[in-house]
Amino acid sequence: MTSTFRKDVAPLTNMKTSQKISRLAQLVWEYRRRKEIVGGLPIRLWIESTSRCNLRCVMCPNKDMPASEKGPMNYALFCKIVDEARHFAQDIYLHHRGEPLLNPAIFDMISYAAQAGLRTRFHTNGALLTADKTRKLLDAGPDLVSFSVDGFDKETYEAIRVGAQFEKTVTNILRLLELKRDLNLTKPYVVVEKIRFRSPERPEDPAAVKSLRERLLQAGINEVIEKDEYVWTQGSAPVIAEARTCKACTFPWYAMVICADGSVTPCPQDFNAGMVMGNVHTASLREIWNGPAYQALRKAFASGIQSYELCRRCDRLTRKTVGGIPFQYMATFLIDQLIGYNRFRKWMGTSERN
Repeated sequence: MTSTFRKDVAPLTNMKTSQKISRLAQLVWEYRRRKEIVGGLPIRLWIESTSRCNLRCVMCPNKDMPASEKGPMNYALFCKIVDEARHFAQDIYLHHRGEPLLNPAIFDMISYAAQAGLRTRFHTNGALLTADKTRKLLDAGPDLVSFSVDGFDKETYEAIRVGAQFEKTVTNILRLLELKRDLNLTKPYVVVEKIRFRSPERPEDPAAVKSLRERLLQAGINEVIEKDEYVWTQGSAPVIAEARTCKACTFPWYAMVICADGSVTPCPQDFNAGMVMGNVHTASLREIWNGPAYQALRKAFASGIQSYELCRRCDRLTRKTVGGIPFQYMATFLIDQLIGYNRFRKWMGTSERN
């Protein structure tokens, strides 16, 4: 497909640091004032390349979604989104509920977004990453590639990532690192993510965990990240009993999620797309962003009366805050937006974060 965006218009990733700071300051001001109509447009987008998945992971609701609700995003629709988003978004995530490698157009999507000047992040379970797809992925030029490896030994991994084979996934990751090294590429920044399970805990052999971690780092992984498990805010999730430390979620003031069918939701925690703000088939991102549904959501947060059932089941508003803003990921987010998180990590000379 021929690009329709104007290449003479500089992408937002080329903005000066002072301009980025000004934009972030406006975002914070509008959030703190609980503005219903936001002057700034979303700076981060989740664009779901597909809602289908090849695995049936124990912690993921995807396996419970009806088949009729699963499918890939149309490439033409993706291009429409990028053509609009490049004028205000800083970065995009090309995943949400499914496995992106199941969309045959995924490499064209990555390439198109990269040409539009958007920092592009690609997340995968790695099970389908063949040698041919590895080359196509690197040729497409994503800024970041992350792998979910929620178990560092065969028994634990295959009990969690049902349908995947431990040795095959590790081999796929190592092959990407080897090809990246052979091609002398500076990107993508490559990350392996591992969940710390809480309920139930999933103990692993410490020696096996240490061995694979060291093997990945020696092969060229930029980071191995361990993160706590969180509960998806579905209707079946328990209402959070802890006292709220934050009165309003930040997502409706800076981010947007676009599902494979074009429906827009305000938050990646809304797995079943229960809070639809609009649809990009019938409206522009700009129109949806300050449309009636988004205004109503922001007003609900501003009033202090949270009537949205899914929000009552989300634990993010019970976490530590700084100045009334949720603290988790704040430092990473600010660094990423201002100087580029990947560059920052390289400056610091670190290769692993616990």
